[in-house]
Amino acid sequence: MPKHVFLATYTVCWISFCFLALFIMFKDRKQLRLEWRDYLRFLCVPWKLSIFALAFLFVTFAGHFTDDETWDIITGSVMSLLTFFTAPWSLGLVYKVVTAQKRATYLIVAMALCLFSASWFYDAYLFLRDGQYSVRWLGNLMLSPEIYVAAGFLWNLEAKGAWPTFGFLRSDWPKPPPDKRFAPLFVIALPLIMCVGVLLVSYVRWHW
Repeated sequence: MPKHVFLATYTVCWISFCFLALFIMFKDRKQLRLEWRDYLRFLCVPWKLSIFALAFLFVTFAGHFTDDETWDIITGSVMSLLTFFTAPWSLGLVYKVVTAQKRATYLIVAMALCLFSASWFYDAYLFLRDGQYSVRWLGNLMLSPEIYVAAGFLWNLEAKGAWPTFGFLRSDWPKPPPDKRFAPLFVIALPLIMCVGVLLVSYVRWHW
């Protein structure tokens, strides 16, 4: 199959997949509206906002110092925002489906959120910017979901007594965590932060 035909087919497929996820959410919009109110409060914990702010600044502007022509302010900032606002919820959806607390169709929603945030927004924006599909689309598709998943685990961390746990394990998730301390989370949070950092900096060439 010619490359342009494959990419056109691939684009139609992922756009259709995203519309399917939107349809699923639209059907449950009343329940999701209430869930999202709790979820925003779940995200608005000081340590989560602080780490996000630092990550946002780095990912938004660091591309200027790399050889990656696709890493500009738009791709950096929007993908950062999409990851922060959707990755913790997406991972939580997967857990709730696996434990039979949500319908299996929500796996479609979780996958669409992950792939749109980590890859498909990137593809669409660069196509509009450059008039052609980026040659880096496949590399980004292989790498960025790993960052997305690591970030989703990071921002689901919360303390339970002296021990770290994940918020989506609670039956009332995504209500805000009862314990908002960061100190008990450090042992698990640091490897996740380092994992994201290594993935971000290791696959491009840097210049200063």
